[in-house]
Amino acid sequence: MKTTLPKNSLIIKERLDAIVQEILAVARDQVAMIILFGSYAKGTWVRDWYVEGHITYSYESDLDILVVTKSPKYRGLKGASFESDLTKRLERKGLRGKTFGAPWVTFVVEPIKYLNQQLEKSQYFFSDIKKEGILLYDSGEFTLAEPKDLNSEERRQIAKDDFDQWFPRAIGFIKATNYMLQDNYLNLAAFQLHQATESFYSAILLVFTGYKPRLHDIEKLGSLASNYSDELLKIFPRDTEEQEEKFILLKLAYTEARYNKNYKITEEQLVYLIKRVEKLKSVTEEICTVWINRQNTFEQKS
Repeated sequence: MKTTLPKNSLIIKERLDAIVQEILAVARDQVAMIILFGSYAKGTWVRDWYVEGHITYSYESDLDILVVTKSPKYRGLKGASFESDLTKRLERKGLRGKTFGAPWVTFVVEPIKYLNQQLEKSQYFFSDIKKEGILLYDSGEFTLAEPKDLNSEERRQIAKDDFDQWFPRAIGFIKATNYMLQDNYLNLAAFQLHQATESFYSAILLVFTGYKPRLHDIEKLGSLASNYSDELLKIFPRDTEEQEEKFILLKLAYTEARYNKNYKITEEQLVYLIKRVEKLKSVTEEICTVWINRQNTFEQKS
């Protein structure tokens, strides 16, 4: 595994070093490895602007970090998870919040035993991280298993099966959203739209990596998925307070729209969010179809 950043990713080295130190400050004795993956590890990150509807928006790649723990049994303050403790610490230090030029930090936290099991099964999300990632910290106590490479046809078939499951599921949730909106069940419509968003991101992650984190956080899922198309960075612009509010309403809808009587979303906000998720649908279909067909082409040529 590589240990140095690509030249054009050195711009985030100081911030990355600070993040590593905070991770170790939370639980050094429980951290086996810290690995940077995604666009900053490969040197393909983007930071740019685009115009949509005569409005200029900014977008930027996120920092993706795999924290490998020695044990799955971590319990922090008041029973909190490792990621929860870490996120709160980074937010207090001003190291996680997103501003232009200071990318959002997304964590994947997995124990070494699980990681090696997945590598031995040729789970290609982790295989690709081992191949392309940057080792930021190593306790020296463990080694990573050697994965065997899947051929193109094996990867294509797995990807196609996952796409055929998750993409129609997402479309079904959009249909349910519109039905609920038509009957003025706004909170239920927001929940269905959250499920559509989660399902589209799940389709992308499974097609490209074969891995989907066990969570419903569309912010984190979207961050991970954006490694596979810059267009995904443009789905939910968050340059203004109004845009931020709408995205947060969608993010919270998984639980709040169903169980919190104080959760409120307007028809106008829902219509805006539906348009954004329809854009997500188009990007998802395009990039997944291209990837699956390309694997088929590779196999035929070989």
